[in-house]
Amino acid sequence: MKILLIEDDQPTSSALVELLTAQHYAVNLATDGQMGLELARDSAYDLILLGVVLPKLDGIRVCQQLRADGYQCPILLLSANASSGDRIIGLEAGADDYVVKPFDPPELIARIRALLRRERASADSVLTWETVQFDTVTSEVTCNGQPLRLTHKEYGLLELFLLNPKRIFSRSAILDRLWDFAEPPGEETVSTHIKCLRQKLKAAGASDLIETVYGLGYRLRTPAQAAEAPVLTPGKQKREAAVNQRAATTTARVWEKYRDNILAQVTVLETAARALTAGQLTPSQQQHAQQEAHKLAGSLGIFGFMAGSHLARELESLLQLEARLEAAQVQHVSQLVASLQQVLAQAQATATMPETNAYAPSLLIIDDDLLLAERVRIEAIAWGLRVELATDLAVARKAIAQVPPDAILLDLNFPGADNGFTLLRELMQRSPPIPVLAFTGQGDLASRLAVVRLGGCVFLQKPLPTYEILKAVTNVLRQTQVQHHNRVLVVDDDGAIAANLAHLLQPFGVEVTGLSDPHQFWEMLTATMPNLLLLDLEMPGFNGVDLCQAVRSDPKWQQLTILFLSTHTEAAIVDRAFTAGADDYLFKAMAATELATRIIHRLKRNGFQPTASPSSQLADKGQAT
Repeated sequence: MKILLIEDDQPTSSALVELLTAQHYAVNLATDGQMGLELARDSAYDLILLGVVLPKLDGIRVCQQLRADGYQCPILLLSANASSGDRIIGLEAGADDYVVKPFDPPELIARIRALLRRERASADSVLTWETVQFDTVTSEVTCNGQPLRLTHKEYGLLELFLLNPKRIFSRSAILDRLWDFAEPPGEETVSTHIKCLRQKLKAAGASDLIETVYGLGYRLRTPAQAAEAPVLTPGKQKREAAVNQRAATTTARVWEKYRDNILAQVTVLETAARALTAGQLTPSQQQHAQQEAHKLAGSLGIFGFMAGSHLARELESLLQLEARLEAAQVQHVSQLVASLQQVLAQAQATATMPETNAYAPSLLIIDDDLLLAERVRIEAIAWGLRVELATDLAVARKAIAQVPPDAILLDLNFPGADNGFTLLRELMQRSPPIPVLAFTGQGDLASRLAVVRLGGCVFLQKPLPTYEILKAVTNVLRQTQVQHHNRVLVVDDDGAIAANLAHLLQPFGVEVTGLSDPHQFWEMLTATMPNLLLLDLEMPGFNGVDLCQAVRSDPKWQQLTILFLSTHTEAAIVDRAFTAGADDYLFKAMAATELATRIIHRLKRNGFQPTASPSSQLADKGQAT
């Protein structure tokens, strides 16, 4: 198989060439749109992988010109633009698929394979299911050799299921595919049409072609004479794992090669931020910085830096504004650049690529709209989010109990007394609470007030572009993270330590939780989700070193700030604490006000903003006590 890659960003194109070559594809590379157009016209390719933002000729116009020439090769667009409007423009230009940068390399390979399979299968225009034959060219349907008369919608339903034999379609997804958005009917209309199609097939002598999947929707039933659906055997699992491993190895190798180039791009953004702050940013500098931010949004995600990709995307959005930026926006640009530098500095310090399966915030979607959930799941990759789906409330409760998500997107319109409002009321009684975004077609004031009174943090009304949904989710997660940057867990069998610190730190908005029994440590750690852990060295049962080692062995907690507080001053004991993973070792002989000051400064490194000046407030506290 031969693929034409049209992409001008060197790190991205190199990663893609190595990734595709590792999958045994032959790859030709074009670095601008005009060159890509000429190569596509002069040579035969099985698929074109086409960037959107390109020099000389952008990807949309390349796609349009190829389709105007009658070009039939599958075209897959790659873009950092994630809005539904950009997707529509790309697909209407003639693209077969649209993938948002950054993308998961194994998923991109799967999409390429799907397009190539579809291309090979298109040579056969007759779809067959047992005794039913569907000719997509002549639009004729026969059963046992006899013509079967179907209505336009019944024909559309039959084609939808035959073309997607393993996919489950919800009623809302079927409405999106087969009905006009201008006058959408109710979902019961779908059930009626499926019932009529089943009756016609049965009358013609065919067995039931469509089966109902409880709680999800409808799908094509496996033909009786067909073999059982293939399962992922251990051999196949190993091959899939090998694909993922090759992708990870390839991107790591390319990252080492282009690390300095990417750091240079960040330097361009840093220079632009300084000029912007000084009021000296020229239009050409702003355009250059905006282009570099756009490239970084794609390449950083490919290399696994999802947080950096999201920061670059925000910078691109701000820098492309034609109007003069306000003071708050200028400050935000500087903050974004500083955060981006911090992300890459951490990578430099470790000298390793981030793990593609590293911990990322999780979003649970509770909705029976499978099409919507799939759109959100795909685009969430670019936002550094993991997405899970529950199609009914019972499944949702079980998922929350097993692995509580970081945020929930909840549809309120489940039928019956046990609806979304009931679940929202239950969720607000959890400790710690999970932020819930209500996402519903009910836009009336009563519904909005009900959500607010029950404790929902955001009200979103359907329909809404996927970009706006994910933007709201990330804003909530960011606010939650900032609010929770003030949590301290003190593990000491002397309860007076935690009580005194709570008294000293409360005016600054710091939450202090004390634990005197180390046997309950892990339960308290996961319940409070602290940003700083203060450990006594000697305790009954498990000592501080034991607890520190347990924390550092868990990937989720490896970045947690850990301070030791002890009466021991011996060098060997201090070394044991640092070897176990401590960030600092403090002595109980120090004044409580100094200890509180050290804690606040540690929290500030994690993004905490105290509500008052630590030095003045703690001095007053010290005098008062």
